Amino acid sequence: MAVTNSAELTDLIYGSVFGECSWQDFLDRLAATLPNGKSAFHYQDIGSPVAHVGYVSGFSSHELDLFHRHFAAINPWVPRTLSVPVGQGLTGESIVPRAELAKTEFYNDWLKNQTGCETSIGVTIVRDSTRTFILSTCTSSVDSDFNHEAAGLYTELAPHLRRAVDFARRGDLTSGERHAGHALFEAIGAGLIYVSETGSIRSLNDRAQSMIADGETATVTAGGKLALKSERAAETLRFLLSRQGLQLKPYVAVEKSATGTRYKLTLLRLKSDPFTELLNGPTVAVIIEPSAAAHQKSEHIQVRYRLTPKEAEISSAIAAGLSLREIALGGGLSYETVRSHVKNIFKKLEVNSQASLVARLLE
Repeated sequence: MAVTNSAELTDLIYGSVFGECSWQDFLDRLAATLPNGKSAFHYQDIGSPVAHVGYVSGFSSHELDLFHRHFAAINPWVPRTLSVPVGQGLTGESIVPRAELAKTEFYNDWLKNQTGCETSIGVTIVRDSTRTFILSTCTSSVDSDFNHEAAGLYTELAPHLRRAVDFARRGDLTSGERHAGHALFEAIGAGLIYVSETGSIRSLNDRAQSMIADGETATVTAGGKLALKSERAAETLRFLLSRQGLQLKPYVAVEKSATGTRYKLTLLRLKSDPFTELLNGPTVAVIIEPSAAAHQKSEHIQVRYRLTPKEAEISSAIAAGLSLREIALGGGLSYETVRSHVKNIFKKLEVNSQASLVARLLE
C-alpha cells in the first residue's frame, strides 16, 4: 500500500473547516492510508492520565472503552510526546523503541491483542502550558520505511491542521450567536455568562457584570473564575464543565441571594462540534434572572390560599415552570418531600394536577 498524496487530505481539512465535509470524512480517509489504520484526534491534559478522544475512525467501541478505562493511563507514548517537536510527523518507534514497547502491558494487552496494530504514526498539532492536541493512526504495518514515509505525510498536513485549530478557536470565541444571546438576555434584564472549562469567564453581558459587582448571586475569584453563591449550583457547574459532564436537560433552580432576594438560575452546557470542544473544552451558559416579583407572588399565594411558606414557595416554583425534581434540587429537599408538599397543596386548593394548580394560581 502506498501513502496517499497530501493534496486530497489537505482539501478534506479545509472542507471540514468550512462545512463542505466533516472531520469524520478526513479521519476515515486518513485511516485508509495505512494497513488496518485506526485514526483519532485526541487531547492530552498535561499531568493527567485521562485522554480525551474526539473523532475516531476504525476503533470499535469495545477497544475505546478498554483504552479509556485502563490503557490510556499506561500508554508509554504519552509522557514522551510532551517533548517531541510540534508539527513533525513521527512513528511510534521514534518515540519509544520497539523492543521497549513490546515489553509493555499497553502493547501486549491492548495495541496488539485488541486492535491488531503494531505501532502508531502521529503528529502533535498544538501544545501549550496545559494541553497537547494530537492526530495519530495506529497501524499493523511493521515496514519501517513505509511508516517513515507515512510520518512525512503527517508533517505535510501539520500546518494545515494548525490553521484549522486556529480557525476553530477564533470561531468559538467570536460566535455571532453568542453575542446575539448577550443582547437578548440584556433586553429582559437577565445576566448571561459564558464559562470556560477552567471556570473562567469567556464573556458576559452588562447585566451579568452588574450582578457580579453587587456580589449577591455570583462573584469572581482572584484567579478570574466564576463563583456562584449557591453551593449546589456551584457543584453542578463544576460537573458540567468537566469533560464527563454530559447534560440531558438544563439545571434550573429558584435560589435566594445573600439578601434574601429570589432569582432563577439556569445552567446549560452549550453544544459544540466535537473538534471545537476537544480543543477548547466545554462551555456552560449561566443565566441569572432576578425574580423579586416571584417573591411577592409567593407571599400573596401563601396568604390567599392559607399555605405554609414552603407550600407557597413550591406552588410559585411550579407556576414558574419548574419540575418537582428541579424544585427539590434547588431547595435542597428530597423528591419525596416535595411530592408530599404538593399533595397538601392540591388538597388545600382543591385541584388534582399541576396544570390545574397553575390555572388556579393564575386566577
